[in-house]
Amino acid sequence: MGDGEKHRSAASAGLTNRTTLFGVAALLATAAVVGGGALAIGGGRPEWPRAVACAATICLPGAVIGWIVARLPGLGPATAVAASLAATVLRIIPALAALAWLSTGRSEPVRTETASLLVVFYLALLAADILLHIMVGPTSQGGKPLQH
Repeated sequence: MGDGEKHRSAASAGLTNRTTLFGVAALLATAAVVGGGALAIGGGRPEWPRAVACAATICLPGAVIGWIVARLPGLGPATAVAASLAATVLRIIPALAALAWLSTGRSEPVRTETASLLVVFYLALLAADILLHIMVGPTSQGGKPLQH
């Protein structure tokens, strides 16, 4: 590998790292906005802040880890598809498992509020993830944008 190729590879890795960090920051900001809005709408219910914290804690790690996995640099086509599927699983399984657990058992106010907020957080973070993928776009193995 010549010096020019090494420089291009390092530059594309830097671009990938920046876009990954931008995506993580955007997902964190989305969760903060949704959480702040949910707390403002809560109307002083005693269980509401706990329900907001639970829903954010369940959805946010999966969204962030899924974004990072989907942005792994230097993947071939088959590995990129596998990473996308893994990102989807990482994003959806914790939310579905928590929703299933919250739907069974006693009908406590905090459980029903957490379940409804879980859907709101999941959908907001999914929308942000979709917009990020549209904004950033796919990259080739060399880190350069694909030509259409």
